[in-house]
Amino acid sequence: MAAVLPRRLFMASGPPGSRSVALTFDDGPDPTYTPAVLDRLRVLGVRATFFVVGARAASHPGLVSRIAAEGHEIGHHSYAHMPPDDTSARVLISEARRTSFLLERIIGRSPSLFRPPYGKLTPGKLLGLWALGLTIVLWNRDPKDFARGAAEPIRSWFEREPLAGGDIVLLHDVHAHVAPALDTIVERAARLGLGFCTPSEWTRA
Repeated sequence: MAAVLPRRLFMASGPPGSRSVALTFDDGPDPTYTPAVLDRLRVLGVRATFFVVGARAASHPGLVSRIAAEGHEIGHHSYAHMPPDDTSARVLISEARRTSFLLERIIGRSPSLFRPPYGKLTPGKLLGLWALGLTIVLWNRDPKDFARGAAEPIRSWFEREPLAGGDIVLLHDVHAHVAPALDTIVERAARLGLGFCTPSEWTRA
């Protein structure tokens, strides 16, 4: 699907000729771990994209405001992050609309990017999300940070699996070991002559 649809509708990676990669973080904001991720990104001078869960954003609006204020892109990741098989198209679209309204109240603008829970969609869900003007953003690089339990296995994964231009990296800002791994990820990218961007920059290219 990603090969035939324009990136303004659906993407799993950016342009292969790009000299940038996109770091993306799902499932936050988390009051303990998101600030640690933001602190490291600020020191590293890297902009990232945060796909926030609506219910968490409602509980921690100050963190959402901080993400935006520090120059990162905000997308969303549904309101309740329910399993796809238990979520009808009608429910997912309702959640997307609810989260968009919530984020607009917090940061003053409605997000244009959406990442479906578990990366799974049906044709009906796709059409409904597009009707809301959302770009669907998946990923093509996944170190499975949720299963690593420590920073070192994440660092090792990026050593074994070098990044390439146009990669969209899936991470989660709800684990303690993610922030300590960011220095290595950024260093590996710089060593390959790669910078960082957000998916929206690719949709405008």
